[in-house]
Amino acid sequence: MQPKKFRKLLVSGRATVGWLSVLAPSVIGKAWRINSPLSTETKYVIRLFGIRNAVLAYQLYQADRPDAEAEEIEEALRQGIAIDILDLAFVLFARSPKGTKSFGRAMPALAALIGIVLGILARERSELSEDLND
Repeated sequence: MQPKKFRKLLVSGRATVGWLSVLAPSVIGKAWRINSPLSTETKYVIRLFGIRNAVLAYQLYQADRPDAEAEEIEEALRQGIAIDILDLAFVLFARSPKGTKSFGRAMPALAALIGIVLGILARERSELSEDLND
């Protein structure tokens, strides 16, 4: 696949998860295996997560416009990759209460890992193509 297609997948995925988190936090809570009913504070945190993902999607969408410079796309991708790496680190190193299943941490970890992979694959390989042309 071409990097542009990976960017479209990344924008679509981030926007979908973001707006779903904002509009229906209980759906994300179920995916993360958070006990229902969700408390008001938990819904608030899920909505903050959703807003962050919606903004990251919009930022990458705007950076991928035809008149944008390649550095804008790279910067938006680097920011998303950095955030996903931090998300993955927090999921992996967070302590879970005794008696809870570790599967509840699998969905956020998988989402962060997918974001990292898509972000890396969505980068333009301009320095590689310049070296091949020389």
